[in-house]
Amino acid sequence: MKRLYPIILILLFTACGGPQPAEFVEQITPTIPPEWLTKPPTPEITKNAAVQQPETSAAAVSSDVVVASEKATIEPTQSPTATPGFHLPKELLRQWTISAAPGLPEELLSAARAMAGERPDDFLWVEPGSLPTDITLKVDGQEPLSEWLYVVAAPFPTIEDEIAEADLKDLWSTAKTVDRQLLLNDTEAGLLRERWGQPGANVFIVNDVELAAALWEQRPSLTLLPIQQLTPDLKVLRVEGESPFDPEFAAHEYPLQTTFGVDGEQEALAAFLDAWDGRKANFDPGKLTTVAMTGVTALVRATATQMEIDGILAPAADVGPLLRAVDVAHISNEVSFTPNCPEPNPAGGTSFCSQDEYFALLEEIGTDVFELTGNHLNDWGAENVWRTIDMYEEAGMDYFGGGRDVEDAARAAIIEHNGNSIAMVGCNFFGPVYAWATTSTAGSRPCGTEFYEQIEQLKNEGHVVIATQQYAEYYQYPPTPDQEYDFR
Repeated sequence: MKRLYPIILILLFTACGGPQPAEFVEQITPTIPPEWLTKPPTPEITKNAAVQQPETSAAAVSSDVVVASEKATIEPTQSPTATPGFHLPKELLRQWTISAAPGLPEELLSAARAMAGERPDDFLWVEPGSLPTDITLKVDGQEPLSEWLYVVAAPFPTIEDEIAEADLKDLWSTAKTVDRQLLLNDTEAGLLRERWGQPGANVFIVNDVELAAALWEQRPSLTLLPIQQLTPDLKVLRVEGESPFDPEFAAHEYPLQTTFGVDGEQEALAAFLDAWDGRKANFDPGKLTTVAMTGVTALVRATATQMEIDGILAPAADVGPLLRAVDVAHISNEVSFTPNCPEPNPAGGTSFCSQDEYFALLEEIGTDVFELTGNHLNDWGAENVWRTIDMYEEAGMDYFGGGRDVEDAARAAIIEHNGNSIAMVGCNFFGPVYAWATTSTAGSRPCGTEFYEQIEQLKNEGHVVIATQQYAEYYQYPPTPDQEYDFR
């Protein structure tokens, strides 16, 4: 409708014109271009026609009124047509064209297209590079639009933990082939091209579907991703010592924090920013939950002996700060605390218990939830499993994968944090039979089809599910055929 407003006004002004006294004809100069005028649908006026004219003074005549002279002939109205070479001013059209420079995330492009589609009178999306536009989304535009956090990621078994920004730039730009590749999709390659210039010999473009597999096949390799596109088979490398998962992470000091904005004339930008409802950022620390998953813990034999020598809290010296820094610290403690547990023997047997005072170590490292799928849980009797669970609960710690009976053992530990709901479940695949809980005795949860059904149910309820198993031991690094089958 906005384009029709000037035309309607013109028709109204034209329709108000009528025959005027001859003395006024020469005094009036039209100010509206003749091409805009539409003749009114009135019969032909001749000299002999009896026309009754209202009394009019010169002061009442507007310069915007167009009159017909005595000799004028007015034809029936015709449909308006565009005058060649004439364009309505932008302030009348009010439709701003939008496009984007290379390197913009598809999510932002989709939001801009959708906005233009929902408000076609105001905005028109133009495919990048096809025409000059009023508004351009781009890296570091004059008006900030959205803050995006990117991470350097590598295949999960990569040993190195960090990379310097200068080394990342060199990998992007060097013409010399090195033993590491940088694999990117088109969007991230466009972003780095905008920031760092043309790529060198070690950069390869891979589509999103094949990226993770290509990274694993081409090791050593790296990629650059928006943080929300991380997958469990990739590992985040620190950049200049900074990681988004650090509790004290400062985004403004992180080299890969990127601002996407818009360029354009002031009025166009004001209209665009007023209508924009796209994502303001791709990372909100207030919605992040960090979970540390540890392997099996057993405070027995050589470990317990060393604790007696160096102090009960000595093992926490290095791992304690890391575990205390996360939101949820998980410990799979497969041994129960027993009041009459003997002194540790570094070369002892395989029937395990832990002394009560060792529990202070698990408190020191900030344990939040215990996994009870261990096959040694019942070594010193089911009654000590009950007692150990009581110790956990009194300390405000949750548990899963084992319990006071088989029903309790099947219970999921639900953790709510920062708007995230995490469900932890586990089972003991290995056994032995005496380690498993029953309807009347404590122990670990045996695995079965209901375990997998529970995982699916928890997912459908909206939880992020962490499922664990006490599995068979193999003293080798490569996976066995059974492991490949069971975990795929």
